[in-house]
Amino acid sequence: MLLKNDLTDRIRRLTKIGIALSAEKDINNFFKMVLNEAVDFTNSDAGTMYWVTDDKKYLEFKFVCTLSKNLSLGSADVAKWPNIPLYKDNGEKLMRTFVSYVTHTAKPKSIDDVYYQDVFDNSGTKKYDAANNYRSVSMAAIPLKNHEDDVLGVIQLINTMDEKGNIIPFSEDSIAVLTSLASQAAIAMTNKTLIDGLENLLNQFIKSIAFALDRKSKYTGGHIERVATLTEMLAQTIQTDEHSYKNIHFSDNELQEISIAGWMHDIGKITTPVYIMDKAKKLETIFDRIGLVELRFELIESIINKDIIVSQHNSETNKVAKSKKSLEKMQKYLEFIKKTNTGGEFLPDEDLELLDEILSFEYISDGKKYKLITDEEMKNLAIRRGTLLAEEIEKMREHALISHEMLQKLTFPKKFKNVPKYASGHHEKLNGKGYPLGINEEELPLQSRMLAITDLYEALTAVDRPYKKGKTLTESLRIMAFCAKDHEIDKDLLNLFIDSELYLEYAKKFLNDYQIDEVDIDKIKALYN
Repeated sequence: MLLKNDLTDRIRRLTKIGIALSAEKDINNFFKMVLNEAVDFTNSDAGTMYWVTDDKKYLEFKFVCTLSKNLSLGSADVAKWPNIPLYKDNGEKLMRTFVSYVTHTAKPKSIDDVYYQDVFDNSGTKKYDAANNYRSVSMAAIPLKNHEDDVLGVIQLINTMDEKGNIIPFSEDSIAVLTSLASQAAIAMTNKTLIDGLENLLNQFIKSIAFALDRKSKYTGGHIERVATLTEMLAQTIQTDEHSYKNIHFSDNELQEISIAGWMHDIGKITTPVYIMDKAKKLETIFDRIGLVELRFELIESIINKDIIVSQHNSETNKVAKSKKSLEKMQKYLEFIKKTNTGGEFLPDEDLELLDEILSFEYISDGKKYKLITDEEMKNLAIRRGTLLAEEIEKMREHALISHEMLQKLTFPKKFKNVPKYASGHHEKLNGKGYPLGINEEELPLQSRMLAITDLYEALTAVDRPYKKGKTLTESLRIMAFCAKDHEIDKDLLNLFIDSELYLEYAKKFLNDYQIDEVDIDKIKALYN
C-alpha cells in the first residue's frame, strides 16, 4: 500500500517523465529514457525495451541494461540480435515466450521466479544467465499501447528489489506504476510518430509538387531539385565558414526550413502558361509559327513565279527583272528570319533595320497586296534578348508573387513559418529593384539571398534551356560578379560561394565537361570587390 506522500511523489515523477518523453526528439534516447525510468521506478536490476516491427511479426530489441553488470546497450549495439517471433510458421500466435504472450494479450504480466514456473519457455533466459553468470528471478512485462489499443512495444524488467537489495516479486503497485509509465511512453511515441508522419507527408507533398512543376516544362525539368540541392549545400557551407559567417549556425529546423524554401521557390509557376515557360523560339506560342511564315513565303514565291511566266510571255522585261529581284530578297529574308527566330544574347540595331525592311516588303499581284510577316510576328522577332516579349517576361515574373500569395495561405508548422518569405524572395535584389515586392537589403533575409545566388547560378549554367546553351564557369561567375557589383546579389555570399569552391562542386555533379573551364578567380573577384 503506497502512502499519500509516496503516491504524490510518484505522480510528480510520472508527470515530469511524460513531459520529458514528449520533448525528446532522438528515438534512441527515447527508448533509453523509458527503460531507465521503468528500472528506477521498480528498483529493478535489469530490463529490456522491445518494439513491434512494422510488419507486426516480431519484437526487436531497442535497449538493454543490467545495473549489476554495468551493462547498457542501445539500438546500435543490439541491431544484430535476432528478433523475437510473435507467430509460428503456420500463422498461429506464439504464447510460450513471456514477452510475446504479453504482446498478444496486451496485458501486463509478472512471474515470481522464472526458473520455477512451467507456463513460459525459460530456456532463453537460462542460456543468457549461464553465459553471463547471472540469475534471473522475478520478471515483469508491460505492453505499451496506443490510443487504438494496438501494442507498440513491451518493457520487460528483471529482479526487482526491496530497500535492502533482496530480490522480491513485482508488487501490484509496481505493475500499476509501470502501466502508467508505459501508457505515457506510448502516448508520447504515438504523438512523435504522428508528427514525424505529418512532416514526412509535408516533405513528400512538397517534392511531388516540385516534380510536377519540373515535368510541366520539358526544358526546365530538374531546375527546382537542382536549386534546392545547391541551396542545401550552401547552407552547410555557411555552417562551417570561419570568416564572414562564423557567428551563424543554423539549427536542424532552420536547415530544414531552408530546404523546404528551396523546393517551394517556384511553386507559383503552376499558373504560368506552358507556351511562355517553354517558349523556345520567338515566334512560338502553342506551336512555332515559323511554319506559317515559311508557308506564306512559299505562297508568295509561287505567285511571283506565275507572274514571271506571264511577264515573259508578254515580253515585259522590267517586270521579270523586278520579280526575280523580289525572289532573291525573299530568300535572304527567310534565312534571316529563321536565324532571328532563335533567341540570342542580343539583337543588334542592323538586324532590327532589316526586320523593318522585311515588314515593309509588299508584293502586289492582280490587285492584291501580299506581305511577308505580320506586325505581331515583327514584334516577336524584334525581341532583343531571349525569346520572350516584355509582357511575357512580366507573366513569368508573376510566378514569384503567386508563390508568395500561395505560400502565405498555408499554415506551416511554427518552426517553418518563414518558408513563404524565404521562397518568394529569390528574385528580390539588395538594391530594391527586384520583384515581386521590391524589398531592399534591410528587409531581405540571408535565406532569400542564398536562394537568389543558387537560382541565378543554376539558371546561368543550365544546359536544358531552349534558347541558349549552358554557360561556362567563367562566363557564369563573371555575370554574377557584375550582379554583385550592381548590388543585386550579396557579395559576401558570392565570395563564400567562390572561396569554398561550391560552384565547382556543383559543376562536377550537374554540368557538362565543356562548361568546366579554368576560372581566374582573382580576375572575377576584382570585378566586384
